[in-house]
Amino acid sequence: MEIRHLKLIREVAETQSLTKAKDALFLSQSALSHQLKEIESELGTPLFHRVNKKLIITGAGKMVLESAERVLNDIEMTELSIKKYVSGDTGTIRLATQCYTCYHWLPSLLIDFKKEFPKVEVEVILDNSCDVEDQVLDGKIDLAIICEVSDRPKLKYHELFRDEVFALVPADHPWTKKKYVVAEDFATENVIIHSYPLESVSLFTHLLIPAGVSPKKVTQIQVTDAVVELVKAGMGIKVVAKWIIEPYLKDNSLAIVPVTKSGMHRRWYAITLDQEENPQYLENFVHHLRCNIGGLCCCVPQQ
Repeated sequence: MEIRHLKLIREVAETQSLTKAKDALFLSQSALSHQLKEIESELGTPLFHRVNKKLIITGAGKMVLESAERVLNDIEMTELSIKKYVSGDTGTIRLATQCYTCYHWLPSLLIDFKKEFPKVEVEVILDNSCDVEDQVLDGKIDLAIICEVSDRPKLKYHELFRDEVFALVPADHPWTKKKYVVAEDFATENVIIHSYPLESVSLFTHLLIPAGVSPKKVTQIQVTDAVVELVKAGMGIKVVAKWIIEPYLKDNSLAIVPVTKSGMHRRWYAITLDQEENPQYLENFVHHLRCNIGGLCCCVPQQ
């Protein structure tokens, strides 16, 4: 059986006439009659009885009709989904992230996304003075990228990937002789962080606070290049993901050291409102995040 046969069975069953069916299927009555004979011959049984110039569906015909309705409905829904997927809706995605260092992958992601959704604008919100989860809930942004989740109601958490953070130190730092560092090692160091509060910094939430350890000093610096230069000069250490710092390791003036014996790992999420009416392009943007960020970070995307 072919799709054209299924469409014929569905239309004839509804109209009980080849004459009426031909208008809907844009074929001549003789062509439809030939198709009907073709499918009945293939199945070895009549699908319609001829009663008073009407075509009344048989038991076998009803079985074919049930299958036709399922298959044709699936095909029609798929076609609609693909058209919506390709064309998209005109709109704007307001995006924010907990970590400014994530923004270096944004240009390549936008190029790929724009190919599929040219009518959708992506607006990057750089003000991180408020909790990004609150901003999503308040409708101020549409999507946020975070690595610390609180499982709040009305928010949907899309897991993107996992990564590991390392201690970034000068190449001649004593830590380079260690297989890994532990919480107590940070007590004598100037730890460079991106932003306060400390409860939003993975090093503190996962290691230092639980261990009751405070660094000698904490310095806030938001520019990666500035952080790198300070670390090179021996003026502090930074705990950072390898995928962020890897370009700076090529001149051998810096080194990375694992944090704890088992390593310190993070899970990254995209968060949106948990609602059925989220536009298709927003769901697709999450898919692009998994593909682009996961690939750049050399991590396995999580399902």
